[in-house]
Amino acid sequence: MSFQAFDTKVDYIEDFRRLLQEKIKLDERLEEHKKLIESVMTTFHDGITLAAPEDLQRLYSQCYRFMPPQQCSALLDPEIWSIVCDANNTIIAVSDNLHEALGYNRAELLGAYKGKLWAERPDNQAGGSLSSAGYLIYEVKQKHFHGLHEDAFITSDGRVITILQQRLDLKLSGGIETAGYLYLIIDIQKNKATDYALSVVMGNIEQDLQQDTNIELTQEMRRYLVKDLISVREYIESVLSNAIDGILVTSPAGLIIGSNASFKRLVGYTERELINQMITMVAPNIGTYPLAIDGTVTIDEQYFIDMATMIDSLFKNGEIYGFRQFFKRKDGRLIPTEVNISLLRNKQGDITGFIRNIHDLSEKERLQNELIEKQQQIRMLQKEIIEYYGPENIVGKSPAMQKIFRLMSKVAETESTVLLQGESGTGKELIAHALYNLSPRKGTPFVVLNCGAIPQNLLESELFGHVKGSFTGAIRDKKGLFEEADGGVIFLDEIGELPLDMQVKLLRTIQEREVKRVGDNRSIKIDVRILAATHKDLLEETRRKNFREDLYYRINVVTIKLPPLRERREDIPLLINFLMQKNRPGRQIKISRDAMRLLLEYKYPGNVRELENIIERAIILCEGETILPEDLPPEITDKATSVKQPSSHHEEGLRHTLSRSTDLAEKELLVKALQDTGNNRALAAQMLQIGRTSLYRKIKKFGLE
Repeated sequence: MSFQAFDTKVDYIEDFRRLLQEKIKLDERLEEHKKLIESVMTTFHDGITLAAPEDLQRLYSQCYRFMPPQQCSALLDPEIWSIVCDANNTIIAVSDNLHEALGYNRAELLGAYKGKLWAERPDNQAGGSLSSAGYLIYEVKQKHFHGLHEDAFITSDGRVITILQQRLDLKLSGGIETAGYLYLIIDIQKNKATDYALSVVMGNIEQDLQQDTNIELTQEMRRYLVKDLISVREYIESVLSNAIDGILVTSPAGLIIGSNASFKRLVGYTERELINQMITMVAPNIGTYPLAIDGTVTIDEQYFIDMATMIDSLFKNGEIYGFRQFFKRKDGRLIPTEVNISLLRNKQGDITGFIRNIHDLSEKERLQNELIEKQQQIRMLQKEIIEYYGPENIVGKSPAMQKIFRLMSKVAETESTVLLQGESGTGKELIAHALYNLSPRKGTPFVVLNCGAIPQNLLESELFGHVKGSFTGAIRDKKGLFEEADGGVIFLDEIGELPLDMQVKLLRTIQEREVKRVGDNRSIKIDVRILAATHKDLLEETRRKNFREDLYYRINVVTIKLPPLRERREDIPLLINFLMQKNRPGRQIKISRDAMRLLLEYKYPGNVRELENIIERAIILCEGETILPEDLPPEITDKATSVKQPSSHHEEGLRHTLSRSTDLAEKELLVKALQDTGNNRALAAQMLQIGRTSLYRKIKKFGLE
């Protein structure tokens, strides 16, 4: 071992002895001061009684009027600071030793809020005075810290001084309300500095022990001590360093006393830069900051109001989960995080600090921003869809559809709520789009919600929106679909799937024409026309108590019932022709008589939507220019071949029905061909791919001369 290394080791031991002696003296003096303050609290456990409010200012000069000599000595002790405040914590008087030690002029403190001295107070980034919202965290802490507790003051030049503080109530004679407070304060900054210096020296001695240097310990003692120290430290460091989330430990006064590697990486500071610094070093003030992800965020007074509310709950419950908080990186950018925080207590139950588990939300928010962009793109596509779904795209010549068209023309111009009823695939959404395009609200927002497709726990937020912090994951204010549709139309598809509790809220929205976001008490006025659709019989659902009767009659102003395709078979040829043109524009494809017969016979449980899929499939599989039975799906062809031969009487009736349906189809195709060609029979025959003689014969047959 070199002589220099031996000298260094001796210096460690000498430093340890010197610091230990200093600590003993400081601790002894501290205990004397604590006992003196405890005697004051014991004597005046219900508070000090004053004769008049003016006595608040006389407490120093005439303390023997209000306190026995022994307790009055606490106000006169040169090493105990004191502050007298009114009931609003406005400073009325301060001891000379306090304003001298902190470097403030007496005039700076008198009339100021006591939170001015609080080291953890947020500063206003833009300058100027801080409003009361910034001090809410301080007020919450003061409310929950009882007895002599640790805190921290800030000097006029920005230094932080750790203190012990005791609050004593001041009451007026005969009254029960508090007129003010007396704060008795002990400066323990030297105690803290000595404890820290001792820990540094002990760390150096531990390093020497690990290097097996010559310290006056037996070999067995040394090995045992080294093994124990190393195993404990390695275990703790392993747990902390391998934690994915950041861990931050602060004292009751807000001093950083420990953190793991993940937190240091999060904020960009080293251990030496963080230790014994106020948490405000990594916390934002009021102002606007760049985010670690793209964009900026404004920290306002509400942020500190939320923080104070959280800390209030923390003291009541001992732990808080999922609180949203921003941390400030060394480069000044803010990191969005989700924090779980709990109180640290010693064996006596006293609060010794706070421990935070900090989860970085940057990646989650980046993905959230991408999702918002995608949603905007979806809205643009929805706008294009709205333009596509014009009334001219609804096909139907049957009496049932003609009745619907007449009703649509009357209803579209009004503001009435419309209920569309019909089986799945009958075209309820198409009718809703058509009503929108025929209405004065065309060009305004058209918002669609499938009530059965949204999880129940998200439905309220989706419909009515939410405010930031209203539930875990509510990282920002969000408009609901009713707000998105303001000035336009909202289409509530499958409204019969709404849970009963949501039906109540929807009813209120329809009646009051206003919404309340989740977590907010404010009402937001909306101007929205409501269209609703369902495949259920809502009247029957009301009898079964699955749907509220009052909501049913509120939305059932005008009802449009869409018939299933099997009840309007005369529209099938028109629909087929429309769908063939839609799927293969410009290509002339015919459909054989046998294929048409099969399509007319089929019952279409999926209605028009199923027919559309059948035609699209047939066009793809069709090898020539004519759709044949083999191009149709098996559920149509197999069922047709498996049907038993009917009796002669039924066979004749069926033939008559099929013949009539086929004739109707031919007539509709013929009329459309003549209309499309301007009654040019040569072109019409060419379009229908039949001879002119056949065309003339059919014109005569159907009376179209």
